[in-house]
Amino acid sequence: MRSFIAINKRNLCLYFRDYAAVFFSLLSMLIIILLMLFFLGDVNNADLIDAIKLVPGRGGEEDLTTIKNFSFLWTCAGIMTINASTVTHAFYSNMIKDRTGNRLNSLLVMPVKRSTFVLGYVSGAWIAGVIMSVATFAVTEIIGVAKGMEILPFEVHVELLLLTMLNTFVYSAIMFLLASVIKSQSAWSGIGIILGTLAGFLGGIYFPIGSMSDTMQKVVKCFPFIYGTSLFRKIMLGSIEDTLFDGTPEVMRTEVDRVMGMDLFFGNSQLSDMGKVGILIAVGMFFILLSIICLSLTKKKDR
Repeated sequence: MRSFIAINKRNLCLYFRDYAAVFFSLLSMLIIILLMLFFLGDVNNADLIDAIKLVPGRGGEEDLTTIKNFSFLWTCAGIMTINASTVTHAFYSNMIKDRTGNRLNSLLVMPVKRSTFVLGYVSGAWIAGVIMSVATFAVTEIIGVAKGMEILPFEVHVELLLLTMLNTFVYSAIMFLLASVIKSQSAWSGIGIILGTLAGFLGGIYFPIGSMSDTMQKVVKCFPFIYGTSLFRKIMLGSIEDTLFDGTPEVMRTEVDRVMGMDLFFGNSQLSDMGKVGILIAVGMFFILLSIICLSLTKKKDR
């Protein structure tokens, strides 16, 4: 336990001491917020406005405001997923520096079980990711309140915190395995660039999953981004959807949930929320076990 705590403390101090790493881990979030304010929001708003105007007596100023708030929260939900991946990626930059500076060799020859070493790094990334994700959500909620939205209910905050903890755990495990096999800082930075570019697409933020081709939908569903994003949207948009679709045909809400990614389907079968949670847990556990195996099989000459 002392080794576990020591590894955690060391890595957390290294991450939060590096202000540049903290900033760049949040850069994707800032870019998406700007895109949302100046471009993405208007695209999604137009589609929803056209849909709600099909209902007699709807499409007034109140509906327009609700739709703008809907698009804002829809994008913020995607930011929560992307933020977990970029923060954990930045966190493991210190592991790459340790490898290139031969400090990682000293850590690996310590009398510490490989499982303790893996969990020490993963839990440190998890803690950093949760802290930064909570801070991100606080920023987006402040922006929402400034735009005239109401603060989300307390129970929604609790559900979002639990989901944030699960979502961050998944990317902490994935990024650790990648950091275990990457040998250079330049290669790790390249992964960060690719991650920042693709995360918004794979999470269904730039384009709703329902607007993609069947082939691209299948590709997106091969990655964990869309499952976390879907769960965040389900929680954050529940009450606002109740208001927006009050008095409209049920099929309208069902179709919007399908197109906008709140509901995911495999063929004609809808994936339940517990199914999405199960997928995220399975992915996280798989990558942790794979990381332990990879480190255990590392040859002594590589240490």
